[in-house]
Amino acid sequence: MPGPALKRQLQFVHIGKCGGSTVEKLLPLSSVVAEKYSSFFESHVNGVKLNMDCDYLFCIRNPVDRAFSAFEWRKKLILEDQVPSQVHRFPGEKDVLIKYNSLGSISRNLYFSNGLLNQNVARDFRSIHHLRESISFYCRPLLAVLTPHNLFGVVCQENLVADCAGVLGVDASGVRERSNASKRRIDQDLDALAVNNLKRFLLEDYQCLTALWSLGALSDQQFWRVMKSSVEA
Repeated sequence: MPGPALKRQLQFVHIGKCGGSTVEKLLPLSSVVAEKYSSFFESHVNGVKLNMDCDYLFCIRNPVDRAFSAFEWRKKLILEDQVPSQVHRFPGEKDVLIKYNSLGSISRNLYFSNGLLNQNVARDFRSIHHLRESISFYCRPLLAVLTPHNLFGVVCQENLVADCAGVLGVDASGVRERSNASKRRIDQDLDALAVNNLKRFLLEDYQCLTALWSLGALSDQQFWRVMKSSVEA
């Protein structure tokens, strides 16, 4: 008789600024993961691995909210706290943060009045860590191999505790990672023009979220919640 089927690996696609640090802490505690998989590994800012022998777990977030969180976090580390390991980590990032000082400022300048993309501002936008590594940076390379059968699950930052309980079977309420208090200022920074420009500029991110939903990884309720920014709530 053939032996038992070998367990597959789980690849955790850790999209920055989507609650992934919490999920990373919970993975070793998950009996669901331990029973189903031989091991798990994380893909982060160095990119994902296309592997037909593994299943995938994603953490996601609304693209506008994620962009705001990323900008504010980098500004805190580099301009406010001046963390030595971060100040000069990425060439030009500090200068861009000083130049614009807010996501709203850079977003309002992404397009000219005639609707054309301002390539200089777009280049500045992509010089910021986690904005350069967008949702599509992680997801798009995997779209060719993702199926309903190799998608283990998706955790939405907007519903982090409930999703971790449902997908991983672990209570996340006591281990949530840092929460940037500046997120409460998002509606003061992002006006309608900034939001519309961001939604246009981050179109591929929205397309990737739609692809995950079409594969059945997100319920309709989760999908509409993650597609709507907190500024639009």
